[in-house]
Amino acid sequence: MTEQTPQAPGKRGLKSDQFSGLMLVAFALYVAWENRAYPVGSLQEPGPGYMPLLLAIFIGVMGLLIALGGGKSQRLTAITWPEATRAIVILLACGVGAFALERIGYRLTVIALLIFFLGVLERRRPLPVALVSIGFGFISYYIVGDLLHVPLPRSPWGF
Repeated sequence: MTEQTPQAPGKRGLKSDQFSGLMLVAFALYVAWENRAYPVGSLQEPGPGYMPLLLAIFIGVMGLLIALGGGKSQRLTAITWPEATRAIVILLACGVGAFALERIGYRLTVIALLIFFLGVLERRRPLPVALVSIGFGFISYYIVGDLLHVPLPRSPWGF
């Protein structure tokens, strides 16, 4: 009988790149599954489901390559998340922004989010935060809404 030596710590378990690759594969499978509602068409006459299917295949193949080649990355359980709280706050702020977009309009939502991100999270000086937030809110609305004619939500007060 041969005696097996236990593997050294850190050699077993799912690696971070393998996990990321598998998540990409799962996302690609989800997109391909949802894409079945659209006709794919042919190469000469592609339908509305053609490009999403191609993208899902590409993402799936890339995810598989990442998962297969990710054996040298750090173990998933060894990764620390020092910025987890900050990431959750940013996600919550984006959720509030999505909720507020239709209610207070594009410009006010963008201005409020930028003031929060730059002023509260990044702790920048108030004057540059105000100038960047207001400038970006109005200039981006002008470019996207007025020049490109993309309908963006207006505030109840008309701006």
